[in-house]
Amino acid sequence: MEDTEPQNEVANGIALRRTNIKSVEILDTTLREGEQFSRAHFSFPQKIEIATALARFGVDYIEVGSPVSYPNALEELTTMVSQLKKKNSNSKVLVHCRVNQEDVDMALETGAYGINLFMGTSKFLQKASHGKSVEEVSKLACNMVEYVHSKGRFARFGAEDAFRTDLKDLLYICAALDEAGVDQVDFPDTVGGATPFEVYDRILEFTKRFRFKVEFHGHNDTGCGVANALAAMEAGAHCINVTVMGIGERNGICSLSGLVARLYSLDRELVKQYNLVELPKLDKMVATILGVPIPHDMPITAPNAFTHKAGIHTKAILQDSQAYEVLRPEDFGIRRTLDIASRITGKHAIAARVRELELELSDADIAIITEKVRHAAGLEPISLENVDLIIKSHKPSSAGKED
Repeated sequence: MEDTEPQNEVANGIALRRTNIKSVEILDTTLREGEQFSRAHFSFPQKIEIATALARFGVDYIEVGSPVSYPNALEELTTMVSQLKKKNSNSKVLVHCRVNQEDVDMALETGAYGINLFMGTSKFLQKASHGKSVEEVSKLACNMVEYVHSKGRFARFGAEDAFRTDLKDLLYICAALDEAGVDQVDFPDTVGGATPFEVYDRILEFTKRFRFKVEFHGHNDTGCGVANALAAMEAGAHCINVTVMGIGERNGICSLSGLVARLYSLDRELVKQYNLVELPKLDKMVATILGVPIPHDMPITAPNAFTHKAGIHTKAILQDSQAYEVLRPEDFGIRRTLDIASRITGKHAIAARVRELELELSDADIAIITEKVRHAAGLEPISLENVDLIIKSHKPSSAGKED
């Protein structure tokens, strides 16, 4: 029988998955959505530090909060935009704004590249937030898009709670926005309840029908932040919202590290424009500012993301790193590590450590040392220093020496 299973291509030694994604832009909203994380209390110097680090990494857009969100917000935003311009940053600053001309006028004063307008579109938010009909939302959004364009700026509209909004209502609003010439429309999964299948189907409706670029903002309440971002991209979404470590309201949103890992494993060309070695530094910096650890399961930047422990794994990794890795740690400025201080360590890992210590021992001696390490680690946790002590204190037997 003919094999009809799709075959992965290989480029630069990395297996590529079949994907419809041709390119992607990253909008980082750590300084807006991320500030809604309960542990986030960024000082202005910290905001500048984060913005500068995001620019070094090379995100396409940096979203910041509203100029009316606190007393000196306008002054801080204006200074931030100015400093990024002085650093010749290619990252474009977008200001998050209500569909309100007074707010927009203040946002325009910052000198930012564009305005990220937003308004609730679901029945829930029509009732609980602003009390306006779909027709009223549409008219207000279009008027403000045209106003932003009249000032020569990029205009985006976010349909808050898009995945709990009736499709016919969204299509009505989007048709009007498309006619008004909106640059980009964001479809947020505001409560994180959508499945990847729902995201794909709905996003595809908009990428097929309209001229504007499609943006996706996925919350992680049900653990689907990265998966939903992938579904949106496969359906043609051009821009994905992220935050550093996924911080944000409640469970946060798709993480920058998670999105990069997902794209990299599909095709490294999708992330070639980003300075990948800056990613671990960025996560570490924000974690330090917040006073929280980088989550143990954070793709790429978790402390043990490239640590191998099981004997079978370490043996294979020493032969070919792709045996148990889909990402190359060296591309992110990270070193792969083997956890040999355990009761499940293998002789190949011990042999590798012996070579690192510039010692020469026979296979028989390495087998004996491996059993000693396993025994010691089975009694209580041990460290690499304990392993080294076991190796160095072992006395090779003449019977074990190779000819």
